[in-house]
Amino acid sequence: MDRFSLELADIPIEVTSRYNYCRWFCRDYLTDKEPVFSVFAGEDRMAEMREYDADIEEIFLERDAIYSAIASKLPYFRRVILHGACISWRGKGYLFTAASGTGKSTHIGLWKQYLGADVDIVNGDKPIFHIMGPNEGGESEKEHGKRINSGGVSIMAYDTPWCGKEGWNRKHSAPMAAICFLRRSEDGLNRIRRVEPDEAIPLMLRQMFHPYEPEATGLMMEMLDQMLETLPLYLLECDISEDAVRCSFEALTGEQYVSKGIQYTREEIDRLWRMSVQERGMT
Repeated sequence: MDRFSLELADIPIEVTSRYNYCRWFCRDYLTDKEPVFSVFAGEDRMAEMREYDADIEEIFLERDAIYSAIASKLPYFRRVILHGACISWRGKGYLFTAASGTGKSTHIGLWKQYLGADVDIVNGDKPIFHIMGPNEGGESEKEHGKRINSGGVSIMAYDTPWCGKEGWNRKHSAPMAAICFLRRSEDGLNRIRRVEPDEAIPLMLRQMFHPYEPEATGLMMEMLDQMLETLPLYLLECDISEDAVRCSFEALTGEQYVSKGIQYTREEIDRLWRMSVQERGMT
């Protein structure tokens, strides 16, 4: 058995794992801080995760089961995990969420390709969101971000090492500005519209990590309501083009899109959005 602590979204967590691969996978997030809770991938959780991929290797199965265990504890600390690709533009966070294979990574890659250095990655697949209420104080200005509505709720997006097959992730957080549900365009046209919370509830529930404990599930649902009431919500139908970037950019940011041509290639994006040896503190 291996035991170590990592820090996610400002929370130190103790992990007990069978394989030391999990420590290596979380190497950028290791901490000496006193953990506030502990997780272990039990046999029941491992068996449940195997239902999604019967051929997955044990070390990868345990890695994902541990994240599932962490997801079940986070609601007690006003944090939830969403399946989606989260980027920042000029310091504000934008989440693109949809079923796997819809094109989330492709779309955020296009934002970087055409919008350049103003766009950075938070996490390409499984970011953590901290929902801070009006009475929650003591956080730094960075953590606090901007109180988005009169109710005083603000939401911060945080990176995690669980970041999808592209490996797009940086030690980076951002105050959230909008959520965008993404669909492929069936007719080749790019369009976007505002979505009301009632319409967004089933879309969000499909992408949230659901806790095991009923109390944690209740807390998650409360935070879901706060997210939907606080953040602007959009439904984007798009293809793979610069016009798709224009369409989502103008709606989400409220700014006019001005084409500057291609700023980065896919190879450059991979290099920039995968943490470097120097950032990992490795020699």
